[in-house]
Amino acid sequence: MKKVYVDDTNQATIICPKCGFEENTDVTNFKNTQKKLIAKCRCGEVFRLTLGFRKHHRKKVRLHGEYFVQGRDEKGEIIIEDISASGIRFASLEPHYISRSDTVELKFTLDNPMRTEIHKLIKIIWIIDRNVGAQYIDPKSLEKDLGYYLQT
Repeated sequence: MKKVYVDDTNQATIICPKCGFEENTDVTNFKNTQKKLIAKCRCGEVFRLTLGFRKHHRKKVRLHGEYFVQGRDEKGEIIIEDISASGIRFASLEPHYISRSDTVELKFTLDNPMRTEIHKLIKIIWIIDRNVGAQYIDPKSLEKDLGYYLQT
């Protein structure tokens, strides 16, 4: 089942998996529903999709960094895979012992012209093997560094 992300104006671009036809659709009426839909393309293809309503755009990146688990002597190297104004997803290069709700310090450098160094605390939300999703503990403090970066 393909996930279709909805922008801040409640518009979603739905693409037929068979013929590639794209249609921008207002999905406001589905905002407070289960968000699992069945769509039918003009070519006759019927397919399933889910809608993802995000508060912030998530930018795909590949940035090298480090993590340090607070209160434990654990650290390691990571690859940041995507980043938004409120959270981050990364993959640990080695097996780790990070747990949900851990507070972790991240250190990485953006690939922007200023090579902005980010040094922030995050709270772990989910873990699947070496992949980790987290929220910034103080997202407001990153607005200056991430605002323009996320738009480019």
